[in-house]
Amino acid sequence: MPITITKEFESALESIRSGKHILITGKAGTGKSTLLRTYLESLNDENVLVTAPTGVAALNIDGFTIHRSFGFRPGMYPDDLKPGGSWRPGSRVTSVLKAVDVLVIDEISMVRADLFDMIDIALRRIRQSDELFGGVQLVLVGDLLQLPPVVTNHEAELFSSLWDTPYFFSAHCFGNLALTNINLTTVWRQTDEEFIEVLNQVREGSVGDSALAVLNDRVDPHFRVPSDWVTLASHRRTVEKINHERLNELESPRFVSVAEHEGQTDNNSFSGSEELHYAVGARVMTIINDQGGLFVNGSFGTLVAASADTLSVRLDHNGKTVELGRYTWEIKRPSMESGVLSSDVVGTITQFPVILAWAITIHKSQGKTIPKLFINLVGGTATDGQFYVALSRGVDLAHLRFSAPVEHRHIRANNSLVRMIRREVSPLTSASRLVFLSFDGVNFGISDHVARVHAIILEDGQEVASFGSWINPMSDLGEFGRVNDVPSGGLAMAPSLGDFWPLLRRQAAGGIIIGDQLPMVERAVRHQEKGMDLALGTGYDIAEFGVAPVGDDVVSRCRSMVDAYVRDPFAVTHGQVVPSAPLDTEGAVFIPGWAAGSPMHLDPARATDSDNAWAAFSGGITGSLVPAELEETAELLSAWAISRGFWNDEQYEEVQERARRAGIDGVDINQPAEDTQNTSDLLTPGTRVVFTGRNELLGGPADDERLTQICRDRQLEYKSSVSKTRCDVLVAGDPASMSRKAQNAREFGKPIISQADFEHWYENGPFTTSVTETQATPVAESAQPIEVAAVSSAATSLNKPEREDTQPAHEWVSPWEFFREGSRVAFRGSTIIEGKLYPHGSALQSLCDSLGLDYKQAVTKTRSDVLVTDDPNASDGKMSLALRYGKPLMTQTDFSAWVTEQLANSSENDLSGPAIHGESVDDAEIADDESFPVATLAEPVVEHATPDEPVASPPTSTSVTHGDVPEADPTPHELMARALEQQLQATQHYANTSPAGPLIPTPSTPAASVPENKAAVRFKKWGIATFIVFAVSNVLGIAGLASVGIAGVMASFFMAIAVVVFGVQALVQKSKNSKLDNSGE
Repeated sequence: MPITITKEFESALESIRSGKHILITGKAGTGKSTLLRTYLESLNDENVLVTAPTGVAALNIDGFTIHRSFGFRPGMYPDDLKPGGSWRPGSRVTSVLKAVDVLVIDEISMVRADLFDMIDIALRRIRQSDELFGGVQLVLVGDLLQLPPVVTNHEAELFSSLWDTPYFFSAHCFGNLALTNINLTTVWRQTDEEFIEVLNQVREGSVGDSALAVLNDRVDPHFRVPSDWVTLASHRRTVEKINHERLNELESPRFVSVAEHEGQTDNNSFSGSEELHYAVGARVMTIINDQGGLFVNGSFGTLVAASADTLSVRLDHNGKTVELGRYTWEIKRPSMESGVLSSDVVGTITQFPVILAWAITIHKSQGKTIPKLFINLVGGTATDGQFYVALSRGVDLAHLRFSAPVEHRHIRANNSLVRMIRREVSPLTSASRLVFLSFDGVNFGISDHVARVHAIILEDGQEVASFGSWINPMSDLGEFGRVNDVPSGGLAMAPSLGDFWPLLRRQAAGGIIIGDQLPMVERAVRHQEKGMDLALGTGYDIAEFGVAPVGDDVVSRCRSMVDAYVRDPFAVTHGQVVPSAPLDTEGAVFIPGWAAGSPMHLDPARATDSDNAWAAFSGGITGSLVPAELEETAELLSAWAISRGFWNDEQYEEVQERARRAGIDGVDINQPAEDTQNTSDLLTPGTRVVFTGRNELLGGPADDERLTQICRDRQLEYKSSVSKTRCDVLVAGDPASMSRKAQNAREFGKPIISQADFEHWYENGPFTTSVTETQATPVAESAQPIEVAAVSSAATSLNKPEREDTQPAHEWVSPWEFFREGSRVAFRGSTIIEGKLYPHGSALQSLCDSLGLDYKQAVTKTRSDVLVTDDPNASDGKMSLALRYGKPLMTQTDFSAWVTEQLANSSENDLSGPAIHGESVDDAEIADDESFPVATLAEPVVEHATPDEPVASPPTSTSVTHGDVPEADPTPHELMARALEQQLQATQHYANTSPAGPLIPTPSTPAASVPENKAAVRFKKWGIATFIVFAVSNVLGIAGLASVGIAGVMASFFMAIAVVVFGVQALVQKSKNSKLDNSGE
């Protein structure tokens, strides 16, 4: 599409000619390359060196690679350019760098920080100048949110120790570089306004539900890509496979052309194919610009004639046919001739100037326009900005399709870049309120979790607030716990990040953020508080001011930032202030009693009564506080600790003491329950044990091999993950951990013991010599339907039975009558919707958000409205808290039915809300290093009445192994049995611990359907395959390929063994199914 030289272009050209350092940025399709070409064509006497980080990018602009221009070799770093280093620039390089007036660097987003520093050092050294870049004017071109620099795995650790990010703006020289930013805004490639808006959101990595719905309306996994469409994929192997398959479909003769190299070249020196396979009918893309203007680098067409020497291509955009012979690319290096910057040819590559183009890589598509676009999402996206590059190649929504639904994980953008770009395009600001923030926490490599925050706020240069909080990271504590000496259960009463955030936002409102570790909190939201809106405006990372915070904790680091600002105020010229926050959304702060004290001073003009109560509980001002808010603070601290499984006498007394210091005596909170858990009773022979939150165990490494041996030494069985039926006990470094494993253990009713208790038992005993006789027989091994006490004494009817004890009765409510928009819902036990288990945390959070409900982790007096429970007779923490605070209960069965109805109505009405799915092993973002098992119920749970006989004890230490069935591939019958076993365990446990009223009869439920005989299916498939292999092998042997035939016969022999095994399994399963049929009649 032609680009008009607008006033925006004219202004940009004037800025470049002024001699200033220039950064030309803009979204895809805004004409950055056109502006650069226009500038280069208008040059007079200036010596301009045009470069790019890669050979392909350099060829696209008729320039040189940075390495070739500067004489850099792969593997060089800035220290190599210092005197005595390994950089030895020849006379050619020296003469070029001495004479250059303007250095152009295209595709600047791909230039690494170390390379940018090397360019600065080289120019200063060659030109013998102390000026930045030796006094050479820089013209940097590129969209910073497209493809990023590449840092290999073996370089990553060293690189991160020297530069904050791989991007050029993290170079040490960048802080002194006064860049004039030219941001092109007019999009020429796309004219579809809806598509442009979607692109803008994708570019910044923050896509709303409506934009995501627009993209997902174009999903077609069975789309047969027409010949005039182009498929983009992340990985080269995917592209090669598609092109190979489409080429093989052509019936015309095949040709092969091999590239010819001469001189100094390599495979990365040009964008063509080393081996071009082609035939008439092939889809191709040109990779050069035609001197006559018939096509450009990136034009698409079809081969209409072909030979070994020429290609005839009918171009898509104009319908004309052009004849192409082999083209010779000259590989150049810059040189000086008679004082003028020139170039020498050092090598050539000859090949046809086209590539196969049914499919091309996203990387190779950069800078191209693709009118009809199919994006293959197999393998996801590999780097920040890659999905944006792919999407922005298209021109409209009508000619766009995807192979799979677009998810937020595909849309990756670098937060530092997004922040910088948002800030630069925002209006000038003179914010008088500055908010200094410092974060610290847990880094698992694949995820970050904030565990501590501190803030200092200045208003007109005066400090008005200094406060912070420890945060429960909702994960194991890892190295953070060791460095900070966090004791077992030390963060059981700490707020989650989402609980702290409203208080922070109120204090920060109207201010510009200056943060230490801002990228960490931006990343943490993806894992720790999925879906939470940070709402911090657009501020600065402290590194952008060239300041490195000092100190061992967040308080000292935050203070060092403020001190640096006071000494030499930063130039805070652009940005967006933190928006105002609602006063009725409650926040929280907490400084643990075991931790060193830290400032707790809130800005009184911004603090609510609740905020002041929380601050008072952690060392803040204690005057003029509202007693009811103090009571609620104490209640919520106890509720968090109870829900995290760590509420003891010591913590009870700590909360009482905090309340007394805040000005209220004897708060009425839950008394800790007596701890009757005995480690030796839990760790009996055969017990299946999972470990979490351990760096080492018993003085050595805690890898899988050693953990297996440790368990074997005490007749235990090591398991790597927590599941309903295949583990019995979780050993945790911190029993109050909120790691995925610990959350699962609480959800599935598995006891949690501390690593310290496990080590004491391991070393000292006592050891049980045999499995206790009270262990329940595992349900999964029974071929008959298990009769389970129908949980629906509460689960199927709102006419609840009278309890036999003297406790007050719960109020039971119906979701159809109770729920309103924004109802605050807490959950107890397992929540299963249409056969999918929704674990506590992000999965339930997303489900509630889609239904207009507010998910709550704990039952509290003022922050929850109802508790959904899967067991009406339970008397654990959440149930007792609901009773204490008068919160009504709702059965999991009623809730599930209501949700199913809501989802069905949404589907019928075609509402554009987010799809609801239970979390899966592949899609879940894991909070620790173990995958999360999610049970999908292939058949409905069967409920039958049980005989009136007592159950000996809760099945907390069942240790019978369930065989060697692979955990990743359970049968439908086994999945049903797992759910039944969970219900049986819950019923047995609560029948033993708290009297229950008589069961109310419920309508009978049909027995489970007979499981599919999968072994019979495998027997049939393998039998056919074995026959085919055997027959083909004999044919090949007769044809003279004896070795191949023998190998095939041997393979068929082993396959026959498998057929026999499957046949036996099929007969066994058939017998079992026959019994099930008889029992169901």
